[in-house]
Amino acid sequence: MSVDFQTVLPQESIQLNQIRLTQLAGLRALDISGADFGAVDEVQINEQVSPDVMIVSRSRLIAQLPNSLQDNPDIQSVAVLSNSITINLRSLLRFRIGNTPGQVSGILRLLQLFIKVLFSNPGTDIFNRNSGGGALKNVGVTFGAEEGQNIKADFTIAVDRTARQIIAAQSRNGTIPRDERLLRANMLGATFSRNTASLFVQIEVVSQDGKAMKANLEI
Repeated sequence: MSVDFQTVLPQESIQLNQIRLTQLAGLRALDISGADFGAVDEVQINEQVSPDVMIVSRSRLIAQLPNSLQDNPDIQSVAVLSNSITINLRSLLRFRIGNTPGQVSGILRLLQLFIKVLFSNPGTDIFNRNSGGGALKNVGVTFGAEEGQNIKADFTIAVDRTARQIIAAQSRNGTIPRDERLLRANMLGATFSRNTASLFVQIEVVSQDGKAMKANLEI
């Protein structure tokens, strides 16, 4: 069995039921109700980590707004992330080493490889100048409102390009186990938000032993 150093962590985003503004220690905060806060890792507000979180009960917590939102609490997004590593429809992929560096194998290793190649630009790998899906080429590019479909199309092409590269590279190495060998990758869905200029995509990676794993990504 082969292993890699784990740099991609699937982490569950806990379902939220209600959010309202309140105060925590004299500062603005969010009073959040949700499915199960028994294993909360962190709360992200507008993609910023809340500096102080108080667990009131298993279904309710209060999270202080980051300093940048104290004077102008314009809340665009809230995510409560669990410290349990899971793969399901509510899992998010996070690029981090974690408090305890670990190893990864099997289909999770395959998913990590796929994400690495997908977000690499051709020419950046000195050992293989052609490697890279180029999925981030539109980041920072100015675009009009009508170009959201083009961005989704470009990402779909990047997913297909990445799958073909990995399949070709793995075909030259007979030692890779079937649960780490890519059979196919599918783009299951993509939604472009013009308000936040973000692309939300779901990708499915299938190994040659028939196992499948879905990845939810926000670009």
